[in-house]
Amino acid sequence: MVRTKRKRRVKLNGLNELETEIMQIVWTRGRTTVRDVHEELLLVGYTPYTTVMAAMNNLAQKGVLKQDKKDRAYSYKPAVSSAQMANDIVDNVIDKILGGSASPIISHLLKLNGEDEVVEILELRKKLQS
Repeated sequence: MVRTKRKRRVKLNGLNELETEIMQIVWTRGRTTVRDVHEELLLVGYTPYTTVMAAMNNLAQKGVLKQDKKDRAYSYKPAVSSAQMANDIVDNVIDKILGGSASPIISHLLKLNGEDEVVEILELRKKLQS
């Protein structure tokens, strides 16, 4: 029997599942090391240290993490905020999937959110218009 290697699916935002988990940890911690991220990931399941290290190097190459090579152990910090990443993802969905129309996303968000959040969205719209 031939074993095939399972591929991680790449998301529209260019980050796979492991990279997304790593970014959540880095956004929470700020400056961190591969070891710290690996130890946190071990709490939810086993991921080899070298896999985490390679993923963090990839994230640095993508410009999502900043890598500090001063110390013996590399340290990493976010190059973009989670809000910036979310904005980029939504912009990509609007441009690449919805043909430039934001209406389906706005409609979807209004269905998901409660009345308080709808009011908050309308207030945000007023601020953006002024």
